[in-house]
Amino acid sequence: MASIHFPFNITCNASPSGTVYVDSAPPMPPSYLQATALIIYTLLSILTVGGNALVCFIVFHFMGVITVTNLFIANLALTDLFIGLFCIPIVFISDYLLSDWPFGEFMCKFTSFAQSVVVVCTVYTLVAMSVDRYIAIIHPLKPKLTRKQCRLLIALLWAFSILFSSPIFIDMDIKHTCFHRDSDNITEHSQTVCEAMILPSSLQAAYNFATITIIYIVPLCVLTIVYIRLGWRLHQSRAPGEAHSERDAKIKKSKQKVIKMCFVVVIMFGVCWLPMQLYTNILRPYLTEIIHEKYVPHVYFAFHLMAMSNSCVNPAIYGVMSSKFRAGYLHYWHNLVTCCGLFNTCAVKRTEQTENVTKTALFHVNRKRYELNLITHDIDFDRSSDISAPCSIRLIASIKTSSNE
Repeated sequence: MASIHFPFNITCNASPSGTVYVDSAPPMPPSYLQATALIIYTLLSILTVGGNALVCFIVFHFMGVITVTNLFIANLALTDLFIGLFCIPIVFISDYLLSDWPFGEFMCKFTSFAQSVVVVCTVYTLVAMSVDRYIAIIHPLKPKLTRKQCRLLIALLWAFSILFSSPIFIDMDIKHTCFHRDSDNITEHSQTVCEAMILPSSLQAAYNFATITIIYIVPLCVLTIVYIRLGWRLHQSRAPGEAHSERDAKIKKSKQKVIKMCFVVVIMFGVCWLPMQLYTNILRPYLTEIIHEKYVPHVYFAFHLMAMSNSCVNPAIYGVMSSKFRAGYLHYWHNLVTCCGLFNTCAVKRTEQTENVTKTALFHVNRKRYELNLITHDIDFDRSSDISAPCSIRLIASIKTSSNE
């Protein structure tokens, strides 16, 4: 199969100043990997954007009361939505379709910066949501987080994420590399790459260490402790007040569902982002000699696909583990099917006619049963009292007359 990437047709003489000359051409993803990335990243982007937009719609439109937990879930959906809109398509185009960075210097800075912002915001939204559940269950008498306080907390999380990710916006820049692509080593070509190159190597190393510690290791340790204590408490706890076994069981089951859903979301985040965090912050800066090996594009593709798939998995988790989200999905799916005209109009009319006939038949049957019961009652009453018999007969006759009319 022919390769689907475009050749490097910009010569070094036409490339901007600051071009770096290299001895060998940069590694190119094989054609089958490009085709695979085209299919998978397209589907992943569509499912990520559609699924998380639907989650936001369910929280703010379908559910009657917006809870604090649902506000955190909506914020997670918003961060995942940004990944589906910006990160997934841009990585596919630059790394696999073109093997070149065509978006310019600002987008180089903004894309890496935005990805860092949404990842940091996702991590600490998970922490805030888990700690809120922890306080509500371990300390039920303490004041709970209000919706106004939750919105303020989410705004602070975004501000912290932007502040923490600002060095990435400064550090990222585009670089032009010049190399010989032909076997005769005559024709020269230039490739544009987006990478960290502004900050000194010592500051980059310190920031990478801080990133994997603050964004990944510390939050996951905190979340592990929180959910271990929550699980142990729910296993032994009873609701305060009088001992009503049915009430206690419902309260405990409701809490367990929320905790399980949050726990699964946290586990999926830790599993999906671990390889990418190790590759980006540890392996890639310190193992530069293996970057140009043949298997590196395959490894990077697997790691990046795992990280990006986390944004697509969360809406599925909500649908599987929450009956309210499941009802919302079915509601909007029914609306989508109806609006798209996938149901035949004639079939709908036949269904409405069948329902009307059924209702009419049930009405006549119920009326006949009422008459029969009334007759039986009058007969029994007649056996006990002869005086009331004429009145009963007249009532039955009037009912039959009105029925015939």
